[in-house]
This record gives sequence, C-alpha cells and structure tokens, in this order.
Amino acid sequence: MRDEGLLTFYELENVAEQGMMPEEKLVKIGEAFYANRTIGYNRRYAAQGANRQIDKLVRAYNTDIPHDGMYVILEDGLQYQIDSMSEIVDEDATDLTLVRIEDYYEVNAADSDEP
Repeated sequence: MRDEGLLTFYELENVAEQGMMPEEKLVKIGEAFYANRTIGYNRRYAAQGANRQIDKLVRAYNTDIPHDGMYVILEDGLQYQIDSMSEIVDEDATDLTLVRIEDYYEVNAADSDEP
C-alpha cells in the first residue's frame, strides 16, 4: 500500500557562485509516494557480507527519477542515501535500499516548502 507518505528525491550540487568556495546543498528533483518494506534476512545478510548497513527499505511508486547515490528525505525529516534499487515492473514501483547519513546536508532554500 502507498499510505506511508511522500518522499522527496534530492541530488547533491555545488550551489556556490563561480569562483567561490564550493558549497554543497541538496537540490530537490522530484517526489513519490512510498510504502515501508521489511528488510529480509537475505538482503540484510548480503549487506553484512559486503560490510554495508541497511537502515530502511521503501517501495517508491510511479517514479523513474532515482539512481544510486541520490538522497531521499522522508516526511519525518530524516535524510538517507540510496544504496541500491530494484525495479518492480508489475507494480510500476522501485524498491530503494536506504542508508541513513550521519551529517545532514543543508537543503537548497529555493526548494524549501516554508514561506
């Protein structure tokens, strides 16, 4: 079911003026409805074997936006990086394996929903 909420896709971009010191911020590129998924034993075990941590698994619906390395912010404000993806053709959806990032990036003010 798609009732978990709305997630927002971001890319990390240098928003500094040309010639100035680099300033990286998250820039919004799209949104999608999502549903939380259970991280199965095989997926968790494979991640541990590759010395990786999986923090969340979600299914994003009706989107062709994401790719590995992009960032996602859920409605609760937590920031994640997309570690891997699996396309679910029958449902027009994509399973996103997310890794929570420790040091949050600033979101570009032009993309903010606040007045």
